[in-house]
Amino acid sequence: MTTDRTDATRTHAPQGTDPLGLIDTDGLGAGNFFRLAAAAASETTEAVIELDQPYRAPTGAVHERLSLSALDELTDRVAAGYYADGIRPKDPVAVFVTESVRYLLHYIALTKIGAIPVFVNSSLPPEIAARFIEHVGAAAVVSDPERLAEDRLPITYYTEEPYGQGAFKLFTHEDDDPVLIAHTSGTTGIPKAVQFNHKGFFFGVKQQIGADLGTRILSALPQSHASAISVLMSAVARRATTLLATRRGPEDIALAVQKFRPHLVAGFPKTFVDLCRVDLDAYDLSSVARWMSTGDANHERHIRKLVARGNHVDRGGNPQPGSLFIDNFGSSEFGFAMFRTVHTPTSDRYQRCIGRPFAWVEVEIFDADDEPVANGTVGRLALKSPTITGGYWNNSLLSEKNRIQGYWLTGDLAYRSDDGLYYHVDRTTDRITTVNGVLYSAQTEELILRHFPDLVDCSIVGVEGGDGDSQVPVLTIDVPSSEAELASLRLRINALLAERGWPPVERVLVKGAEEHVGVTGKALKRSMRVAFADAEH
Repeated sequence: MTTDRTDATRTHAPQGTDPLGLIDTDGLGAGNFFRLAAAAASETTEAVIELDQPYRAPTGAVHERLSLSALDELTDRVAAGYYADGIRPKDPVAVFVTESVRYLLHYIALTKIGAIPVFVNSSLPPEIAARFIEHVGAAAVVSDPERLAEDRLPITYYTEEPYGQGAFKLFTHEDDDPVLIAHTSGTTGIPKAVQFNHKGFFFGVKQQIGADLGTRILSALPQSHASAISVLMSAVARRATTLLATRRGPEDIALAVQKFRPHLVAGFPKTFVDLCRVDLDAYDLSSVARWMSTGDANHERHIRKLVARGNHVDRGGNPQPGSLFIDNFGSSEFGFAMFRTVHTPTSDRYQRCIGRPFAWVEVEIFDADDEPVANGTVGRLALKSPTITGGYWNNSLLSEKNRIQGYWLTGDLAYRSDDGLYYHVDRTTDRITTVNGVLYSAQTEELILRHFPDLVDCSIVGVEGGDGDSQVPVLTIDVPSSEAELASLRLRINALLAERGWPPVERVLVKGAEEHVGVTGKALKRSMRVAFADAEH
């Protein structure tokens, strides 16, 4: 049991927007949310989390669903175990396990004692995981047997939750105390360690607590990602029930929707791309009112296919066929999305439009000399927001290089239209500089997918050209094709690009859907550039 539960005081919250009465609690943040939610709902035993894979505790108990009180009791035991082993406030503890609810359990338990969970995606190669864990200075690591060799790092290893029976000292978080170290997707190399703090990590959840997202949520987000914790905090605050979908193949997700009957499905863009690879008419998706993506902007092709399914209620309270697609644009460095645009079955605002920023986000677009650009000019996207990371853990130099005039560079290239909408064209590292001019890969992929319906997905990368100063655009597609078919496709695509005055694609290759994909499902264009350059040589 904990030694104290009185470090915060509940105050009044607007009726109808805060079912647990928590949001105006003094000191409430990401570090104590689940514990205070359990106290507020202590009279109920209803499940807030359902599991697609049962969790077996070290005691032998098997859980297929968890109420807030059960979650609180389990994590009290884990917190006590850590505390008995000498884990103390500000000690980083790495969690590198099979995709499961265990990430959440360790997050809650470690924040109860003020230690810092370090989430390592289970798909990360062990050698990269070890380097990442060593970089953050972890005091201990929780890892499945044989996932990470115990002699790899000279720290304490746990192969299961450290259960304890004794008391532990409950930690009281200040606003800037770190509550999570996560990592980026590694699209530019070794993942960076991103720090999230008590107040900032919860800020977006608090601001959006009144949004209507339904009472049944299917989360297909990686449980090792900060966004999965954000979605769970949001769902618990609304007293919704969330299914943690850890089996994330497209057929698995479609079947889970059919069985669980969610009102909202949350995932990364790849989840929705993959869903579009299966026959959606073979599944009952009628319960879905909203699809919610976070991360990169989604392609029109995939959005249109999904919003044609499901049912929703319009602003006038009238039932309507089809669903909504909430396209949240963000990155690992933000505890909450930066921009949001909502697509309906009849909307037609695409072409990589990411909409407008949330009300608490300030936006600027800078040129290469750190000067703001005019509307319609592509530049480096930069933001100010209470949700922004406190910086890269153990890398203050890189943190400072991402700050300009008080803004944080997102690593994206974008432009603002005269009507105040923002459009994303590429990552700064993926822009292709050819002898014929600049080609923005993400913008070009959107155009190709819109005009070539036989393709489900595609990627464009720039491979070093023969002169050493320019790049050659290489397009990959996911449809098995002969050399003649690829040659014909290239001609047709280049005719489309020529209409816009864009540089042509030099080669078209076939790439499997799971090749050159990062741990969060993003295309690893860095990996593609290296592989395709080696093949060229």
